Amino acid sequence: MKKYYDDRHQLNMEISNTKDGSMLIKLYQPTGIKEITVTEAEGKEIIELNRIEYNDNHRETRRHVSLDAYDPYSALVKDNANPLQKIINKEEIEQLHHSIGQLNPEQQKLLMKKFWDDMKQIDIAKEEDVSKMAITKRLQTIYRNLKKILQN
Repeated sequence: MKKYYDDRHQLNMEISNTKDGSMLIKLYQPTGIKEITVTEAEGKEIIELNRIEYNDNHRETRRHVSLDAYDPYSALVKDNANPLQKIINKEEIEQLHHSIGQLNPEQQKLLMKKFWDDMKQIDIAKEEDVSKMAITKRLQTIYRNLKKILQN
């Protein structure tokens, strides 16, 4: 029995010889497994076509270079990305940065600690020698201010 795999190492096809000289082929497809019996000549032709297809695909993939290597800032559109959504997200981020810039310096510093430095509220509270509740209330105030700024 010969097994054939695709580039993602998933089983595509199994071919086995039967006693009467024919070949049994199992095709693994997304819709299910299909079995067909063919003559030995047809089976050899299928094996040859499968080999040619594999070589063509392999040759084709060697020609391609991933653009990710040339995209250190993730500025290029990914294959599965929605370009419109990317533009919307970029605009929203720009609005958020602009809004954060309108906060007072202490509020900006607190946001930096919370989101950029990924500090926990309890750690920020210890650092500033206040209670965790004080940090929670400050963040709630910041969120309200940002919401007002973004709605304008």
